[in-house]
Amino acid sequence: MHHSRLALIRSIGSQWASVTYGAVVMFFLFFFLARRLGPSSLAILLYIQTIASLFAILQDGGFQVLLFREKVAPSSKIGLTVDALVSGYFGYVSLVTLLGLAAVLISPAAFKTGFLLAFCYFALRCLTNLVSSLLKGQGSFEREALWRFQLNTLLVLPVLFLVEFSTPTPEKVFLGFIIGQLLLFATKNGREVLSRPKLTFPPWRLWKTCLSFIVISGATMIYFKSSIVLLKHLQPDLALVGYYGAAFQILEGVLILATPVVHLAFRHMRLSWLDWETFNDRFGRILIGAVVAAFLITAAGILFAPKVILLAYGKAYGPAADILPLLLLALIFLLPNFILTQGMIALNGERYYALAASLCAIFNVGLNLFLIPRYLAKGAAISTVATEAILTLLLGGWFIRWHRTRTTAQDIFRKSEEEKNG
Repeated sequence: MHHSRLALIRSIGSQWASVTYGAVVMFFLFFFLARRLGPSSLAILLYIQTIASLFAILQDGGFQVLLFREKVAPSSKIGLTVDALVSGYFGYVSLVTLLGLAAVLISPAAFKTGFLLAFCYFALRCLTNLVSSLLKGQGSFEREALWRFQLNTLLVLPVLFLVEFSTPTPEKVFLGFIIGQLLLFATKNGREVLSRPKLTFPPWRLWKTCLSFIVISGATMIYFKSSIVLLKHLQPDLALVGYYGAAFQILEGVLILATPVVHLAFRHMRLSWLDWETFNDRFGRILIGAVVAAFLITAAGILFAPKVILLAYGKAYGPAADILPLLLLALIFLLPNFILTQGMIALNGERYYALAASLCAIFNVGLNLFLIPRYLAKGAAISTVATEAILTLLLGGWFIRWHRTRTTAQDIFRKSEEEKNG
């Protein structure tokens, strides 16, 4: 027992150290870019990144979550080894990326160079995330922490060099990210975990599961990031998009710091997914912790929001201080939703989650179309909070029904056993 607790402390400690380092480095990079690019160019960078992130969902194909889950505890319905899944993923991501690049080249879209570089960056990011999924799935959290430490270091250094010693542009940011990831694959971890790629394709029986994860990622991205795109198109002030993006980055930073705990919680729940009582106990304790943390962090964030914006971005981003408190209210629902979603995936409930996320995406876009023209960035923030609240209701309803079903089944089983023994 002492050994297992010590191992858990080391895993959490290494993950938090890595995530804290990554958050500090990425925050520094974002603040550096915000000051060097200015609000308008920052808005273009965020716009390209958001659109490319949506395409990255297709590049990911749902494999990251699937590999993580199957590495922890395989499902009989999948029927494939992890090695076979990895091999199929290489062929898949290569094909999807080439099709995306071709689509950009023949399209009339603006910022073509930026989109081409962003698509290549996210293709490489899929592979670095693949390494993380494999390491976490096998319980090597300390080694995975080292991998992300290397990733964050090598991502930032080329960008700083390119932006500092030449005219800063969004395109150079993505170019720096690409250079950094290529350097990462030359490290020992990159060479050992990712064997020589085999360009096979995953079997068709996987697509039912993968499609659910693709829908989940796409819908989540839409309702979580569509505000930036809609702000650009529904109002004329490009700088306002930069202000909103700056405030949103603070919210994302909190979520990044919560990620190690969420991933450890997922592995903890998945290992007990066939033991109803154990799962229920673990899930309940983790969810209560998430709710308490959400209220504490939200209260502290709202209290210090103006000072955080001023310290991080400077006076040029002063209007973001009015947006941040509204965005931080979303944490009351976001952190519990993290646990609800991980618990649902651990129970193979991704199909319902895909439906819930899709409904939230539709709701979010509709609400943004109504609120942004009237309330601008504050309307976008309100939409984010409302969408997370709706998701909490949908996911919470699923778990209430799941709990009642399992309780009823358990009662029937006990009565049956009592009658046999009576």
